Amino acid sequence: LYANVLRDISERQGVKRIEGKVADTRMNPANGFIEALVLENGQVIDGGLFIDCSGFRGVLIEGALKTGFEDWRHWLPCDSALAVPCEKTGPVQPYTRSIAHDAGWQWRIPLQHRTGNGHVYASSYISDQAAADTLLANLDGKPLAEPRLLRFSTGRRRLQWHRNCVSLGLASGFLEPLESTSLHLVQSGVVRLLKLFPHQGIKQADVDEYNRQSRIEFERIRDFIILHYHLNQRTDSRFWQERRDMAIPDSLAHKMALFKATGRVFREQDELFTEVAWHQVLIGQNFLPEDFDPMAMGLSAADLNDFLSNLRTIFSQASKQLLSHDSYLAKAGAAAPEIAN
Repeated sequence: LYANVLRDISERQGVKRIEGKVADTRMNPANGFIEALVLENGQVIDGGLFIDCSGFRGVLIEGALKTGFEDWRHWLPCDSALAVPCEKTGPVQPYTRSIAHDAGWQWRIPLQHRTGNGHVYASSYISDQAAADTLLANLDGKPLAEPRLLRFSTGRRRLQWHRNCVSLGLASGFLEPLESTSLHLVQSGVVRLLKLFPHQGIKQADVDEYNRQSRIEFERIRDFIILHYHLNQRTDSRFWQERRDMAIPDSLAHKMALFKATGRVFREQDELFTEVAWHQVLIGQNFLPEDFDPMAMGLSAADLNDFLSNLRTIFSQASKQLLSHDSYLAKAGAAAPEIAN
């Protein structure tokens, strides 16, 4: 739906949309750049810069340019997902739930007309049938369809801009949906390209900077997702035990060591997840610091008690005025009825 909105805006501003399947890619033998796409109907589309949005296949970035893929499944082994909607039951909850299972986790997303559900799992630990059985046994309403199977590999293209091709979305890489970061990565990739858009030809300095920023962004999100798995305290399945015992990236090990020793977390280069988010996962899974920031000593015990008491009063007064989620949605504007395909 979001893509359709952007397409409509773009076409109204003069973008020409040509629909077809790429049958061949013409390359410049001198510099290895893409010169043109040849569609199945024979139409040839020339270009100076190509953006690959072809999903996991990476038709241009991988199929034509052989850029290579950095596989992170040794840290994040979930490679499959089963998705199924179910009937809405009871009042709409104003949050998504992530529910751990023996070889992965389940999402539960309440919507106005139905509830979205999915089971993300590692196929090397559980069969597809057992994963489907687990999902269907943990729905809170009647299923509205058969579970739909998706396969993926967690990782990133070694170069997300290579020669005259920029990869966006799934073509550039994928991080499993535990933190629902896919749309963010599309948006940030577009903004990064706008800031480094070529002028008078493609400059390698721009390409290198785009790739540097993209790599850092992907790795910081990767580390945050790994943290959820690595800090688990479950002893009831091999999957969770091995996630706890596995070696982790040096960048994550450094962040954890700093927090353990000092209670400090630093946000680097406007990374997506804030210090508060890191605190929530670290402390929430009982990874507690051995010291604390001396700035915390700036408030006396009496001042701190007054501060917390005032917060409780503010929260209590605000919560009494809030509508239920269903009432808020009805007031804000209910969604249009869903149309079956």
